[in-house]
Amino acid sequence: MGPRGERRRRAREEAARFDGQLTAFGEMLAGHPFATDRPGATHVMAVEYARALDAYEKAAREAVRNPALARQELDEGLAALNRLNTLLVGATQAADGTPAAEPRDRMRQARARPDKAGPDKAGPSKAGPDKALPSKAGPDEERGERRALAVPAAGPAKPRLRDRYAPEQLLVRASLTVLAVYCLLVGFLAGWPQALLCLVGANLGLGMAACGFALCMPLRESWGALRGGRVRARYSHTEKTFSTATPWEQHYVHVDADGRELTYRRGVPSGSLAPLPSRRLWRVTGRSPRLISSAEFFLSPLLLLLGAPLLLGGLALTLTACPGALVGALTGHRW
Repeated sequence: MGPRGERRRRAREEAARFDGQLTAFGEMLAGHPFATDRPGATHVMAVEYARALDAYEKAAREAVRNPALARQELDEGLAALNRLNTLLVGATQAADGTPAAEPRDRMRQARARPDKAGPDKAGPSKAGPDKALPSKAGPDEERGERRALAVPAAGPAKPRLRDRYAPEQLLVRASLTVLAVYCLLVGFLAGWPQALLCLVGANLGLGMAACGFALCMPLRESWGALRGGRVRARYSHTEKTFSTATPWEQHYVHVDADGRELTYRRGVPSGSLAPLPSRRLWRVTGRSPRLISSAEFFLSPLLLLLGAPLLLGGLALTLTACPGALVGALTGHRW
């Protein structure tokens, strides 16, 4: 068996091993006792359980398309499930422990406990059968006890913001709060029209910068393609998709030196079109290697010509609004 056949054999064995691990992980999720409505369930537990489910779905979806990403998702799902199990064990141990009774509670329990003396040893009661004996406690103690009984039981603690939101959501909330305070400060110093212009300019500048950054991102992919070089991918099969624009896909597979199968999907309008036996493609290196065509490779510099002005213009507009508006208000130079 040649080197290529050996790599393919290792790739098949690795795929079979991964399928077994993914199946076992799915069975663990299906038989897991956690439920969001179970007693003691917290928001953190629900988040970890949702992460495990999402990781399983992504791993199953990327098992053939991108095995490296599928393995990463499986590892993240197992880590989330382990964290959930740790939280459940901690909650169970906390629920088993019985806290010591308060002195006032012990006093009430002692008063409510029936007399150990039998009917023959107990002295005659001065009260009738339908009347309760008066309490020997003083009036101050009785009022304090009634106030303690009137206090409602404390409910579950409210989760913190760190537990309720993801770090990205917290960053967005903090940024919006800072922008609102900044615009209010500009409004008090320079006037509300300037504050409105500041708000519009900051949002417009951030939007332009985000669009420019997104257009410049393919340049990184082209750099990875330059490092990976051109490879030859052989035709595998044609598969029907759910897309109306390209209802069919021709799959071209390339096996790299590590035994990983990289698949390039070329959309075609009909499944009867004859595919090429092989194609020359660019291999993008990185954490998630993949194959791109020459059109995608040469399109990145053109997108850079459009994205760079948007990025720079958006940054300039954002800096003009924040902190430029505040500096102008403090120095007396208005827009």
